[in-house]
Amino acid sequence: MRKLPAIVLLALLAACKPAADKPAADDRPPVVPDVPEAKLDGPAAASLSVALDAAGLRFIDKASGKASLLAFGIPRKQAEEALARVAGVVDDRSDNDECGAGPMQFSRFDAMTLNFQDDKFVGWFLGDEAGAEFYSTVSGIGIGTTRAKASASATVVDHKDSTLGEEFSLGTGDAAIGGMFAEPGKDAKIEALFAGANCFFR
Repeated sequence: MRKLPAIVLLALLAACKPAADKPAADDRPPVVPDVPEAKLDGPAAASLSVALDAAGLRFIDKASGKASLLAFGIPRKQAEEALARVAGVVDDRSDNDECGAGPMQFSRFDAMTLNFQDDKFVGWFLGDEAGAEFYSTVSGIGIGTTRAKASASATVVDHKDSTLGEEFSLGTGDAAIGGMFAEPGKDAKIEALFAGANCFFR
């Protein structure tokens, strides 16, 4: 029988060796990054609360209960400065020229976004993000409120033909605040609230 070259024998022996054990998979749970905490560190944060209103945002003195309305139509600078007194420095500013309501500009303070057109305050949007818990209507409806609880203190009108999902209104007419539930059903929770002009594509 012909002898195989030594180098071929070595290759065959190497091929017959059991494969080295693969490193064990890392069984540790993935590291979830921390969600940034909302600031709410404005100079008046301890003395004022902010209530959601169909005509703007309502600032309420925690001691006296006296309220003042930051109404739609005021200059952007005035609106930003007023909310910054409670929410702290604005997080970012952006714009969108293709909104259904026309070109708009935005100033975001954690979960709250102020909307502007022609340098005037025209709307607000509250999302399900850090800091949302600091805002609610005067009747206590906010992000996370269930449909059943909201219906107990306000008229909830469903927009059945909406292209935005589970859209609804709190109240009717000029006093209505818009919103969206996360899903159908009485136990569904509010995931967004808004009023005035917003950048929606219907």
